[in-house]
Amino acid sequence: MDTSEIVLLLIAAVGLAQAAFLMLLLRHEGKRAFRANRWLLVFSLTACASFVEDISDVFLSPLYILYLAIIFVPVTFVFLPSIYLYFREIADRPVRYPGGHFVILVPVAILTAVAVHIMRTRILPGDIGGEIDFELDTDIESHLPVAAILLTIIIALYVQLFGYMVKIWRVAIGYLRQAGEQLGADQRVLRRWVTELLTGISLIFLIFTATTIVDIFITDSQWLTTLVQGAFALVFFRMCHVIAHNPALFVQAEWDGAQEMAMDEDARDFTATGSRQTRFAPRNLVDADEISRICKRLDAIRTRSDLLFDPLVSLPKLANAVGATSNQLSYVLNQHLGKSFFDFINEVRTGEASRLLVNEPDRTILDIATSVGFNSKSTFNLAFKKITGKTPSVYRSETLSRRNPVL
Repeated sequence: MDTSEIVLLLIAAVGLAQAAFLMLLLRHEGKRAFRANRWLLVFSLTACASFVEDISDVFLSPLYILYLAIIFVPVTFVFLPSIYLYFREIADRPVRYPGGHFVILVPVAILTAVAVHIMRTRILPGDIGGEIDFELDTDIESHLPVAAILLTIIIALYVQLFGYMVKIWRVAIGYLRQAGEQLGADQRVLRRWVTELLTGISLIFLIFTATTIVDIFITDSQWLTTLVQGAFALVFFRMCHVIAHNPALFVQAEWDGAQEMAMDEDARDFTATGSRQTRFAPRNLVDADEISRICKRLDAIRTRSDLLFDPLVSLPKLANAVGATSNQLSYVLNQHLGKSFFDFINEVRTGEASRLLVNEPDRTILDIATSVGFNSKSTFNLAFKKITGKTPSVYRSETLSRRNPVL
């Protein structure tokens, strides 16, 4: 075992340890957050596959390495779909059939198997005792079928890169806006988090692709492969650090977002006395008696129902419970209570959480957060601080210390 192989093994070991740390970290966000975090787990397992491949390159015979390409090459196509599905989940816009994003693994695996078969039966010697010495630029005509297959796979990788990165950025931009509107998140910090995460993903994908190309086209590339994998491990480490220090904020889907935003604009156009500042009058969706009825019904739901603690509660669902249309409820919330739907929900949930934090001091913050409808501890912390000005842990400790002063 030469020096480059020892270094490669160390890099692989560190990378696997980082992946294990990330997977353990994701489990602490709560059961409801697992629906999104499962895609980061898939992403981590894909990174693990890269490090396992490095280990196999050192310990396995060339023939087994060739056969394992049928597994490791298709795995490359898992990186971007898993991150795309993750962002769709934290933005509360889950894909109905997520498995469809991984269908491409089947044709890639078939093409790789065909290439491996051709290499084993037509190109490589019958008894492989040493290193496989195969270059695409040597006697290219005899290797044309394999070269065509490998080139097709590489092109597919880059088509996937550009296609998914556009979709990921679109979802990320919408997610940034939702997190700012619903939770009052610091847009600068949140934007940096998203940018670092997506930049890291892009670098990992490009490094992974570069490693594949190096292995295919360059002979005796052990040190170059080691350097590339070292860069891969560093980028992956940075991504783990970003996720550990800034967990994702889970937002709620905007079932009637356009209508609610329109209502917000209408509300801003009124003065304190209710007079319109523009030359147009708002559409009168509900009369005074109906407004009073809706407000009373909201108070009853707030005090005597657990509907608002349902993590899947939506504007249409609440409107149905109130006995009004979504537009009417949004109108009353915005113009008569001065709140958006999300502000109203978070205020009720935070009020109940405040009570539980003090009355049940032995109960964990994560357990309380999920019991009142929040999808993750990080989302709960931000919403709680936006409304109370304190984090849940600080609120609990200060309130309990006032109740039980030290004599």
